[in-house]
Amino acid sequence: MIMKNVMKYGVVAAALVVSQSASASFWGKVKNAFNDCKYEDQEYSQVYSYEKAITPRLPEYLRQQQAFSEQDFYSKPWLRDFRYVIVINKAEHGRTAQTMRVYEYGRVVINSKVSTGREGLELKRKNKECTGAPAKSYWSQTPTGYYTPKFLSKDHHSSSWDSSMPFAIFYDVDNGLALHEVYKKYTDYLGGRASGGCTRQDAKTAEELFNRVKETERATIPEINPDGTPVLNEDGSVKYINSQYWTSQKTGETVKFNTFSALIIVQDVRD
Repeated sequence: MIMKNVMKYGVVAAALVVSQSASASFWGKVKNAFNDCKYEDQEYSQVYSYEKAITPRLPEYLRQQQAFSEQDFYSKPWLRDFRYVIVINKAEHGRTAQTMRVYEYGRVVINSKVSTGREGLELKRKNKECTGAPAKSYWSQTPTGYYTPKFLSKDHHSSSWDSSMPFAIFYDVDNGLALHEVYKKYTDYLGGRASGGCTRQDAKTAEELFNRVKETERATIPEINPDGTPVLNEDGSVKYINSQYWTSQKTGETVKFNTFSALIIVQDVRD
């Protein structure tokens, strides 16, 4: 068995070496060919059932009745203190399902198709050496709610999925959720649920949005709760911030991030 795996590894590696364009994902396939990375049918069924039962879903902060409306710019005047309001509809079906609208000071400047999470269980990799699957099982949700960008990464690479994520705008650090450019081979999936939880965009839109948001760094913005309510000062006025903090759920370490004048609203509206 060892000799068989060595021969298989050598054949695949040799083929890839010939190509000067071999990418990290190709080398991941080589690693998977050498390691025991594929679940057998019965094993997959058993592991999947167990992981599905013990893996918690992320909280959904909004109901359909709380859908964003352009009237909110008047009924919630603090919204106008964000230069950009980014509205993503993660619904599977409907007129505006799997779309993103970007408002600049209340005026639509981008309206495009996206792909949000598959909303299913992503089974963990069989062994830690394997690639192309997450280190631990999770639900590929794009949770509804109000979020502000925490940091931007122009040339980001996902270690979990061994995939590039150009022009990433991270808004949920704990769960690694971001808006980013779609991997080229998944471009045709835009307009349908297809991601591991992030919001995928076409290349042109992702770069444009990244640059727009980047320009607003260190802006003073309202502090917003995930349910869309503003954080209030003791006197009842809306609290404004020019820096934001995130505490790691794993280590307890607190990290300071700059602010951006952008608000991301993820909703699930079947219109």
